[in-house]
Amino acid sequence: MGKKIAVVGSINMDYFIECDQSPKSGETILGKNFFTSVGGKGANQAVAASRLGGKVSMFGSLGNDEHGKVLNSQLQKENININQLQLLNDITTGAAFIQIFKGENKIIVVPGANELTNRAYSQSIASELLNYDIILFQLEIPIETLEYLVPILYKHNKIIIVNPAPAKKLGDELLNCITYLTPNEHEYSTVTNQTGSMNEVLFKFPNKLIITCGNKGVLYFDGTTIVEVPAMMVDVVDTTGAGDTFTGAFTVAVSEGKSIEDCVRFGIIAAGLSVTKKGAQTGMPSIDEVARILKEG
Repeated sequence: MGKKIAVVGSINMDYFIECDQSPKSGETILGKNFFTSVGGKGANQAVAASRLGGKVSMFGSLGNDEHGKVLNSQLQKENININQLQLLNDITTGAAFIQIFKGENKIIVVPGANELTNRAYSQSIASELLNYDIILFQLEIPIETLEYLVPILYKHNKIIIVNPAPAKKLGDELLNCITYLTPNEHEYSTVTNQTGSMNEVLFKFPNKLIITCGNKGVLYFDGTTIVEVPAMMVDVVDTTGAGDTFTGAFTVAVSEGKSIEDCVRFGIIAAGLSVTKKGAQTGMPSIDEVARILKEG
């Protein structure tokens, strides 16, 4: 079994709208389909990791409302430990509104309770997090949470993985403490505050910066050369949650002591399988599905 994983991040109710055209400003169109799903980058990555065999606990915030109860129950069904979640009165659970058009998505997120996964909450969970080997963060929660927790975890030699989405500039202290950073091709320069080509930025963060490039695969610098790991060739139905699936899978592989390249390959297969189905978590594969692809070579 792999090491224990703590995910500190956002939890949302996702509202999906499928349509055959994208409305212009002031225009009303008819949608084709509507459905809801458990979401938020934190919850998504926790679910992806749990389905792939990770021992996962979720840290974050929910409103004490109907959506909060549904999400609480759903996370438990995914074999995720939720003992450290905070349930808050008089604040709504986070929500995301996702338009799917031609397999691509546009997303508006209303943070709600996620804004209270803040410094005060961080102080209340810091000692508990020291019981975990790997701590995974995203940026749909206040940056003060990372600024408080990451240096503490670094001092205790924890593996710290950050999926920096939505992209925000991270300070040098944070960047130095993070073990693995998994931005996409649109996020890496903002997050690292670096200009120059992708390769030039990769050279500055050997074996740390793992850049996902959609259907072009994943790039990282191993200290000697730029390693390019190609994407899986699949029929894309919905890209929502692909980045979350990659990071969740990458984290599980790290917890099992795999090499960076094997961790990236594991993540790519999981993400490739996820885009063949609708929804963020509904498309996330099981360990058996990924193992089958790995076996096929």
